[in-house]
Amino acid sequence: MMFMKPVLHELPYLENWRWLSRRIRCALEPDEPRLIDHYLAEGRYLVCCTETSPWTVALTALRLLLDTANDRMLPWHWRCLCLDQAWRPLLDLRNLDRCEHNQRWQPYAMQLANCVLLPSITPEELMQGLEDE
Repeated sequence: MMFMKPVLHELPYLENWRWLSRRIRCALEPDEPRLIDHYLAEGRYLVCCTETSPWTVALTALRLLLDTANDRMLPWHWRCLCLDQAWRPLLDLRNLDRCEHNQRWQPYAMQLANCVLLPSITPEELMQGLEDE
């Protein structure tokens, strides 16, 4: 017997997930760490209740968190939080790969392991850069 996922109309859920990703990527609420939890939970909901690929959701979440962590224009504490949480979608990728006996997740593990955060750009440095132009 085949297990069938309940299929909901994806668009509203996908749009909410994308809006959450923009809030993370742009550090619109850098003092709200639960935003990342909410984003990851929405991704799990998409996988569970729509036809959205679990690999796509996990990889998108990992890339979002790593890109945000490496963005020197964002506040340091937000970048550190994003880096600290990047293991969660990486674990999802690893678990998905185990089901298929692949090792596609390993380059992403190396990317996370080798991620070195440079200091955030201070407002003074930003202003000095604008004055130099």
